[in-house]
Amino acid sequence: MAKRRSGKRDDSDAAKQAEKRARREERKVAEAAAKRTATRKRRLKQGLGLAVGVALVAAAGFVVFQKVVPPELPGVERISSNGRAHLSTGQAASYATATPTSGSHNPSSARCGIFGQEVPAEFAVHSLEHGTVVIWYGQDVPDETVTGLRDIVNRYDDRVILSPNARLDVPVVATAWNRLKAYDGADLEIASFIETYRNRGPESLTCAY
Repeated sequence: MAKRRSGKRDDSDAAKQAEKRARREERKVAEAAAKRTATRKRRLKQGLGLAVGVALVAAAGFVVFQKVVPPELPGVERISSNGRAHLSTGQAASYATATPTSGSHNPSSARCGIFGQEVPAEFAVHSLEHGTVVIWYGQDVPDETVTGLRDIVNRYDDRVILSPNARLDVPVVATAWNRLKAYDGADLEIASFIETYRNRGPESLTCAY
C-alpha cells in the first residue's frame, strides 16, 4: 500500500512540475511578445520623430530660401541697375526708356495712388527705390482698361501708383525696382506683379496717398 501512495505522489509531483514548466513557457512567450510590441512602438515613435524633424527642417529651409531668393513671376524682365543717386532739385534725368526701373532720381518721391496726369519719371523712380510698384498705361488705351487698372490698384493701401504715360508703345507696363513686364490690358496678373514685387526696393518706406 505504501508503494502505491508513493506512486501517486510521484505522479502528482510530475504533474506540478509539468504545469510549472508550461507556465514558464507561457510567461516567456508573453514577455517576448511584449518586447516585440515595445520595440515596434519605439521604432514607430523614432520614425515619426524623424519625419517631423525632416518636415521642420524642410519648412525652415523653405522660409530661408524665400527670404534669400525671393519669388519671381514668369515673363518679368530683370533689368540691370542704373544706380540710385539723387539729382539736384529741379534737375531732369535722361532715361533710356519711358518706364525706367532704376537710375538717378529726384530727391522727392511721388505720393502713392491713382493719377490722371503723368507722374514725372524722376519722382516715379524714387518711389520704386522705396519698394513701390508703378503701373503705367498708354494714352490710347480704352476707358475700360483704365477702369480695370483702377480696380486692381484700389485693392492696395500703400506702395502702388497708377499713372498715364504718353511715351508708351504698349498698352500697359508694370514696373518695380529693376523689374518690368508689359501687358496688353488690365490683366489680372498685374495684381500678382504688385504682390510679388512690392516692398522689394533697396529702401522700404511707405508713401502717403
